[in-house]
Amino acid sequence: MKRLMVPALWLLGATAVAAPAADLVKGKQIAETVCAACHAADGNSSIAAYPRLAGQHPAFIYKQTKDIKEGKRTTGSAAAMMPMVQGLSDDDIRNVAAFYAKQPPRSGETNPKPDPKLGAKIFRGGLPEKKIPACMACHSPNGAGIPAAGTAVTAYPRLSGQHADYVVTQLKAYAADQRTGNMMRDIAKRMSEEDMKAVANFIQGLH
Repeated sequence: MKRLMVPALWLLGATAVAAPAADLVKGKQIAETVCAACHAADGNSSIAAYPRLAGQHPAFIYKQTKDIKEGKRTTGSAAAMMPMVQGLSDDDIRNVAAFYAKQPPRSGETNPKPDPKLGAKIFRGGLPEKKIPACMACHSPNGAGIPAAGTAVTAYPRLSGQHADYVVTQLKAYAADQRTGNMMRDIAKRMSEEDMKAVANFIQGLH
């Protein structure tokens, strides 16, 4: 059954098996030695090409990292990340995901140029005339997303404060069918580049 709700940037998983407890100390070590160059040791990346991970739902980080490691996700900077994560076990990925999820996210800033009003409209109410639903329907009004409630079900990811350039890149990848596996493709195909930039800019300043 189709729903007029903006799905997460990645489709929800269907498994509901409780994951083992994560080791935050080991996760911190991995973050500092493997991930920090791109995502920063605390997950608040200052490089627009690499997503901010601080405060992100651990199930989401785990799923995306696994997909990159296994070659299921190859667009954007995934190709550069793939060799970096080949040496990580499932437990390593689970540990670093849990560590980043515990880090306080920093707020971004909205640029006044890419039409903040349009961005707010898309995020909060969508564009009914284009059949583009409100982003907050799945990512929550403040962009915090929806956690996985302690299960292995992938969460609707946190978008608040995410780099605008990164969000636009992902939306374009969905629109071009370069990223597959969920309904975001259908939503992104209905968005103009102006729509994408406007909502991404709004998301960057959301907190």
